[in-house]
Amino acid sequence: MTPDERREVAEAVAAGRRALTSLETAADALSSASNWGLFDILAGGIISSLVKRSRLDDAEEALECARADLYAFTREVSDVRGIEELRVNVGGLASALDILVDNPFVDLYVQKRIDDAEENVQAAIKATRTVLRRLEALR
Repeated sequence: MTPDERREVAEAVAAGRRALTSLETAADALSSASNWGLFDILAGGIISSLVKRSRLDDAEEALECARADLYAFTREVSDVRGIEELRVNVGGLASALDILVDNPFVDLYVQKRIDDAEENVQAAIKATRTVLRRLEALR
């Protein structure tokens, strides 16, 4: 391996590690939102809806960071896919209904969106780890 190739691999590994850290942070934020979502479904009210919304905002911020880190990673390595699936976009109407109407049907809908986002993040973590292992084997 040439020095330039080693440098490229090292840059890709560093970008992959940043992406993995961001994804794990997003997974934690989604887990918190999910827990509050379940509480909101079972025994919630306006307060739990507001706390859940705050946790979703945290998750959206973490996902934006993860998405940026994954884009950087994919610039270094071309075989990571699924970046566009990293969304927690519950939707403005669903968020407003979740807080204003606050009924089990809306809560279940929002919970499904959180669960979908969690699955997407876990898939991205798995893909990132797989590519990182391949890159680290090249070193």
